[in-house]
Amino acid sequence: RRLREGEYLELSDAGGAFEVWAEPFGSPPQVFYEGEPYPMSELDQVVEKILASLQDGQVRARWVGKRDD
Repeated sequence: RRLREGEYLELSDAGGAFEVWAEPFGSPPQVFYEGEPYPMSELDQVVEKILASLQDGQVRARWVGKRDD
């Protein structure tokens, strides 16, 4: 929900950090994860990857704000 509403999620691990965000009104609508664009229709799969990484302790996450900020 928060990604769909324009918030950025920062994921970090021992190698660095990257942001995840969605552009639901883009042309085409996309979600960006690990520096790669994915179709917005794959947002749930991207979230599942993030949750699996969090559960495994591979990454830490924090919300860093809205795109409109």
